[in-house]
Amino acid sequence: MELPDAQEISDENFRIIAGIAKKSAGISLSEKKKSLVYSRISRRVRQEGFGSFDDYCNFLVSGAGVDERNHLVSALTTNVTSFYREKHHFAYLEQLLRQKLYSRVERGEELRIWSAACSSGEEAYSIAMTVMKCLSAVPGLKAKILATDIDSDILSQAKLGSYDSVEAEALFEAGVLSFCRLERNRVVMSEKIRDMIRFRRLNLVEPWPFSSRFHAIFCRNVAIYFDRETQDRLWGNLSARIFPGGELYLGHSERIAHPERFGMESIGYNAYRRVSTAEVSS
Repeated sequence: MELPDAQEISDENFRIIAGIAKKSAGISLSEKKKSLVYSRISRRVRQEGFGSFDDYCNFLVSGAGVDERNHLVSALTTNVTSFYREKHHFAYLEQLLRQKLYSRVERGEELRIWSAACSSGEEAYSIAMTVMKCLSAVPGLKAKILATDIDSDILSQAKLGSYDSVEAEALFEAGVLSFCRLERNRVVMSEKIRDMIRFRRLNLVEPWPFSSRFHAIFCRNVAIYFDRETQDRLWGNLSARIFPGGELYLGHSERIAHPERFGMESIGYNAYRRVSTAEVSS
């Protein structure tokens, strides 16, 4: 099935797609992203048997298009991830666990970490293995990792905890192979690691159905899709969910301008610390 070139997609089609992306997931698409939209969506249009972008957009805005709107958002975002991606963040996490949280966890405090855009799960499992690497000696360790994503299909993959063995190279380097096993050509996370994680669907631009606070939050390569207003709202919401002294890790191209506005301070490359009330007032 032939589809029109990117430049032949009508302004109205682009307006509909951009409007749905913004309303559904906070994704900001300027006119210059038309070619990107075409490359991401045209395959979906063909797969679902639509003859044109007009037909596809008419379906999107119809009552029957609810599920397809979710697929649209998934197609517009990139699920590129790997174990221990951006290793410096895991070095920061190790330091936080060993130097600031070990004694608290040893006294019975429950450790809470959030992977806020977990994709296919490698980030969440990397967090869990880092926790076990640092805190496995703590008797009766209580640790919970919340892993959320807007894409239900990718979450279903993440829950399996099973990956192609080519992923194992990063696990060898990190020295955490004891927390997984090899099954033919697959790397499978151990039950102990999987039990630490709760995977849930969550849209970060909608109200969050929990009030928990966390010792660390990974929210990487999400804000790049948002406009400045949506980013600032996200930074404020994330800061409110971090314990004083807790840390926030962002993607390599993401920055918080003037983090003090959100009660945070920069502590390194794309890493921020939640400042205590006393520090803010001093």
